[in-house]
Formats: sequence, C-alpha cells, structure tokens
Amino acid sequence: MTVFHDAARDRWVAQVGGFPESPKKRTKFATCEHDARIAEEALRQERNQLKLAAKTEREEASERDYCTDANEFQLGFWVKYTASTRWRSSEGTMKANAFRVAERTSPYTDVREITLAWIDEFVETCRSQYELSDATINNYINALFVVLAQANRQGAIDRLPLRPEGLAGSPRNELIPEDAWVEALIEELGRQVYARPRNRRTMQMFCQFLRLSGCRTGEALRLQWSDVSFTRQEFYMRKTKNKKPHKLPLWPEMEALFLELKRINPERPFPFGYWVWYHHFSQAKSMVCSKLRLPEHVRRDWKGHRFRAMCLTEKADQGWDAFAIMDWANHSSLKQSQHYVSKSTKRFDRLRDLIQSQSAQQMQQVAVQPQPVQPQ
Repeated sequence: MTVFHDAARDRWVAQVGGFPESPKKRTKFATCEHDARIAEEALRQERNQLKLAAKTEREEASERDYCTDANEFQLGFWVKYTASTRWRSSEGTMKANAFRVAERTSPYTDVREITLAWIDEFVETCRSQYELSDATINNYINALFVVLAQANRQGAIDRLPLRPEGLAGSPRNELIPEDAWVEALIEELGRQVYARPRNRRTMQMFCQFLRLSGCRTGEALRLQWSDVSFTRQEFYMRKTKNKKPHKLPLWPEMEALFLELKRINPERPFPFGYWVWYHHFSQAKSMVCSKLRLPEHVRRDWKGHRFRAMCLTEKADQGWDAFAIMDWANHSSLKQSQHYVSKSTKRFDRLRDLIQSQSAQQMQQVAVQPQPVQPQ
C-alpha cells in the first residue's frame, strides 16, 4: 500500500497490491493527499474482502473434494458436519487441525473403526513421517475427538474411543522479559530496514504499546482510530479472542503514544500485518540475544505474547488481585489471571510486609494498654 504525488500529472496516486485476481495491483487517483488516503483505505478493504471470499471458496472446495454425503459414517463427512455446525464462525486452528487429520489418514475412514489402536497408529505416523511434536499431535487429537463427539451425539458411533497415553504436553512458557531486554529490542527495531520508512518508528511504538497495555498482538494490530477516544480518555478492543469487546483507560503515557502515532499514521495506528511485525521482531530479538549474550532458551521462548505476560506480572507485583487482572486482560476465566498472581516475584515480600505490619500494630496496642493499679 502506498500513496504518492505524481508531479508529471499533478495528482495524488493511491496504490494497493496483493489482490487475489488480476490486476494484482490496483490504482486510484485523487486531487489531494487526504482523498488519496481515503482511496487507499477503500482499496485495502476491497482487497481484504476479495481475499476472504477467495479463502472461503477454497475451504468449501476442499471440503467438497473429500466430504460426500453418500456415506454418513465417513470421517470426512463428520469433519464437514462439525465445521459447518460447531466451528461455523471459528477462525482458529481447531477446524484446520480436523481437516489435517482427515487428509493425513483418509477422509473415507469409517468413524466406527476409529479405536485406540487406530489413534496410536496415527500418532506414530505423525512422529515418524511428519516429524511432529507431541504438543502438535495433541492438538490434532483434540480436534479429532470434537468431531467424534459430534458423530456420537448424532448416533453414528456408540461411544468415544480411549485417548492415547504417553504424549507430552506443551511446556508452559514462563519467560518474563526484563526491562533492559525490551529497551535493547526497541533500539534494535530502529536499526531495521523497512519497506515503508515510517514503519521504523511505528514498530518501536507497537512494542511499547504491547508492553504498556498487555494486549494480544492480533488485537492490537486490528485497532482503528475510531476505537480511540481522546475526549473520554479510553480505547476499545472490538475484535478480541473471546469475542467480547474490551475497554481500557487512556492514561498520560498511553495518550502521548497515541498522539505520536496519530501524527505518523493518520489511517490507522499500526498499518502493517502480523508477519511484518513477526519478521522484524524475530530479527531484532536475535540481535539482542547475541549482543547481551542471553541464554538460548530466551531466544526460543521470547514470543510476542510475552509482552502481555510481562505487563500482567508487573501489575501482580504492584499488588493487583486476580479479579483486577482479569478485568484488565479480558480473560475468560479467573484461573488465567490467578496464574500471574501466583507467579509474582514480589508476592512473598508483600506477605512478609503484611504480617510485620500486623505484628507491629498488635505490639503497639499492648504497649498503650493501661496497666491495672495495685491497691496500696
């Protein structure tokens, strides 16, 4: 996406590429830069709608390729049924994992023949032929059992098979980046080469935004200027992971960040996609880990989501309880928020200060208590 002035023809040009159909790059002309920006945004929305329609058409074609209604006991049939009912509006990975199971076994597999032995054979195939980790295989099996549960409810199978044992779960990522690492990362992001020069400062501010707000990366990238209110001192996350719109206050540090972003990017706060962010973040992270000689596990575990963990852990260190963290982070369950409180590095210090203050108050009460007068 780009907007520039054509001096030869004395007009502004808006160009957007990446359309799924020819012409791949499309152009609109305007008399001023403001109109060109509006035209660029209209082209971008048109492109995204066409790409979404093409993606939906490909998925439906893929379902039709190996999902037939001829035999209601075929695995492919129940994957299609679950995708159109249970995962009708889902954009997550569960639906894709179910299709991968059908592709890597056979869509014509009889669901009545899926037993523990069949699943063990599938696990071995994933390990030997596709070299998948146990965590990924677990995701595939979870999707498979959702499909089988649907078949069970509709009476296609009598009972669900047993789940396989011995699969290692995905280890919990407990890494909390240090402030010095984040400062070095922001500095390194400023040295990266960008296709659009203004993305250099925007990328640095995006990192600061994640650090301050604790928002999820995808939710932050979908933020629009219409979601930010400087008069009411608040901003909204309308498209969230749990489908619940989320509102956060606009404190002075965040307000200054948004004002600078408004000057740099008048169309939207962060005008780039996830993969642009991931590419520059990965390169900058590798440079920081090398310069600071950080352990290898830091390079492996330092993901974009760790900024969220860093923010929430900091609030737990400040004394926030699990309910306050749940409201701030827009968590679906209190258990997720309690994890940050239990892992707080200053939790024990707060407990010690609390018991010492209570003991001091009790001693003070004993000291000022009037003593009984002995009779003469």
